[in-house]
Amino acid sequence: MTPEDPAALAAQDDLAAFAALSAHQLGEAVALMRGAAAVIQGEQQALGPGGQDALRALGAGGERAQRYVDDLLDVVRASGEPAAHATTELDAALDAAWSDLDAALRGRPVDLQREPLPAAALAPTEARSLFAHLLRSALSAGATRLGVTGRVEGATAIVELYDNGAPAPAGAQLFAPLARPRGRGPLVGAGLSLPVCHRLVTRAGGRIGADVRSDGATIMTIELPTAR
Repeated sequence: MTPEDPAALAAQDDLAAFAALSAHQLGEAVALMRGAAAVIQGEQQALGPGGQDALRALGAGGERAQRYVDDLLDVVRASGEPAAHATTELDAALDAAWSDLDAALRGRPVDLQREPLPAAALAPTEARSLFAHLLRSALSAGATRLGVTGRVEGATAIVELYDNGAPAPAGAQLFAPLARPRGRGPLVGAGLSLPVCHRLVTRAGGRIGADVRSDGATIMTIELPTAR
């Protein structure tokens, strides 16, 4: 799909409308769930072991539901107009996205190797969201080793992210709206990470693609303009 593909744009618009409605409805449900959990938390001393297990399960369910809401809101944000004349140092965006994942990883051993990254024509929040979803996609596929490299060719910033997670099945449409995500772990959320990445990159005038090396590693290649 390209940014000029009418069918692709129509699908993205439909997805954004659905995401906005769903985020609103799910957000209200999550608020009720968290309110109930807070009340029960206040009575925790009166709970037996089974009740405490149920409280932990309620908290975990609330966290996952909140990730669904956040993913749906990211679809809506990625469907708007990009920030004009914005440029971001991608190293800073990667740092912020990795920091955001600290709590979700919860001590899970993940090795991140990286090289200096260039600047690109994305707003800081857009670049942070791009890396957050790329990393989540890899981690949800079971990756324990990640590598990020970057370079500039002419007026294009090129970033490649390597991971050793389970590759997508042959022929999978990873970037299509509502496509099946690579993984099934707790970080998957609504399964919209790669469609969000596609929208962020293509609306900025760039391209994103995925390939699987002979050793099974997945490579995500992102090409972005260095300036508007």
